[in-house]
Amino acid sequence: MFIEMFQLLFTVVSIEAALIITLGFGTPVRRAVVKLLDLFKQGRGPLVTKTVAATMLVLFGSVLFSTIQINTRLSESGAVANSTDQVMFANRLLEAFLMGK
Repeated sequence: MFIEMFQLLFTVVSIEAALIITLGFGTPVRRAVVKLLDLFKQGRGPLVTKTVAATMLVLFGSVLFSTIQINTRLSESGAVANSTDQVMFANRLLEAFLMGK
């Protein structure tokens, strides 16, 4: 299962890299790609915006839930946070901060 996911990820990243390289140089292929992209995304601006906003909301909710879960676990045990919890908490705070920027 993981191998198929990595193959799909590699394929998508390769296509994105090829598109970036194509758009990076002023060739006739670039003009065709830009026209194709304009036709493809025409009228879909609000849909893309709503999709990105929903994705950000879900990710931020996940980070918030995880942070609250770590704090609840620490307050219930009444103990000092161990190093694993501290690293997880710092990682989640960094994710939330970077998402907000």
